[in-house]
Amino acid sequence: MRIVVTVAALALVAGACAPSGTSPTTSVEPTTSTTPGTATTAEPPETTTTTRVSTTTTEAPAETVPKPPEVFEYAVVAEKRARRLAVIDPNGACTEDGSGCALTPIATVDLPDRPHNLTGIGSVVYATHPTSGSISRVDIATGDVLSAQVGIEPHDIKYEPSSGTMVVADEAGRRLLTVDPETLAVISTLEMPGEPHDIAVDEGVIWVTLIGHSQLVRVTGDTVELLSAGGSPHDLIVDLDGFIWYSNWGSNRLYVFDPVSGITPQALTGDAEPHHFAIGPDGVVWISDNGGTAIIGFEAVQPVTVEVGPGPHHLAIVGDTIVVAVSGSGEAVFVRDGEVVARSQLTTGLHGVAVVELTRSL
Repeated sequence: MRIVVTVAALALVAGACAPSGTSPTTSVEPTTSTTPGTATTAEPPETTTTTRVSTTTTEAPAETVPKPPEVFEYAVVAEKRARRLAVIDPNGACTEDGSGCALTPIATVDLPDRPHNLTGIGSVVYATHPTSGSISRVDIATGDVLSAQVGIEPHDIKYEPSSGTMVVADEAGRRLLTVDPETLAVISTLEMPGEPHDIAVDEGVIWVTLIGHSQLVRVTGDTVELLSAGGSPHDLIVDLDGFIWYSNWGSNRLYVFDPVSGITPQALTGDAEPHHFAIGPDGVVWISDNGGTAIIGFEAVQPVTVEVGPGPHHLAIVGDTIVVAVSGSGEAVFVRDGEVVARSQLTTGLHGVAVVELTRSL
C-alpha cells in the first residue's frame, strides 16, 4: 500500500543586503493568513511524518512428493547338495579369473534340507524340500528362515496374487495345497487326477502338469479340468499372449498350447531336452536345454542359442539379465544381450533360481 502525506508549504524569505562589515542575516517566517479584526498568530510548521508499511506475503508450502525407495534386485540360486541358497548381485563388481567376469555371492543362507524349486516375492524366497515334505520361507533382507511340514512331497511353489496365497504342488500327495505366505500353514487342499509336478499361475487360473499324463490341468477356483495337450508335459509357463508353453519329459519336443481353441498350434524343436522356462521383459520365451549346454530364446525371427555349460536347469530374469543355474558345472551363469557376461562358481547340482527385491543393498 502507498501512503501520501500532505505538508503545509513553507516560504523562505531572504533579508536585505547587510551593511558593509556585517554578516547577512536570514529570517524564516511562517506564511500566515490574516482575517480582519483577528490577531495574527504564528503557528509552528507542521511536522512531516513518513509511515512505512511492510507487506508480508504468505505462500502455501510446496507439497512434498515422497520419493519412491530405490529397489535392489538380486538372484537367489538353490545349491541343492550344499543345502543352502546363494545370493548374487548380477550387476556387482567382478574379478577376472582368466575366463571372464567372476561374481562372488554376497550372502549364503543355510537351510534345513535340500532346496529344490524356488519362488521369490519381494524380499522373500520360498523353497520346496521334496525329500523331507517341507517348505521354507527365507527373508533375504534379514536372513530369517521359517520351515514347516507341508504335504508329502512338495515339488513346485508359486504365488497366487488374487488370493494372496502360495500354491504348492504336493506330488506324492496328488493334490494342490494353498498355504499362508507368512506362517506356512496349509489353508486348503484340492485333489488332483494325478501327481502334480509344476505350476503356472495366470490371472487367477492355475495350470498344472501331471507326471506321466498327456493332459494339462486347468484349475479355476475349485473346478479342475483336464485338457488334452499331447506329449508328456513337464514344466510350463504362460506367455504374454496367454499361450501355454510346456516341455516334454525325456524328449527334444517343446509345445505351445492354445487354451482358447484347445489345440497345440506349434511343436517347436529343442536341441536335446527342453526343461525350464523364463520370459524376458520383451516377451521372449527362454528355455534351458537340460540335455545339452545352452539356453534358447524364441525370438520372432528365429531361435537364439547361448552356450552356458553342461546341464542348464532353472533360469530367471533379473532386469535385463538372464540367470541360469548350470547343474553340471555348478555355476550360476549370467547372460545379457545374447552373450555370457559373468559366472559365479557355486556347487554342482544347482537347481532353482528366484529373484528378490530389497529396498536396501546387501
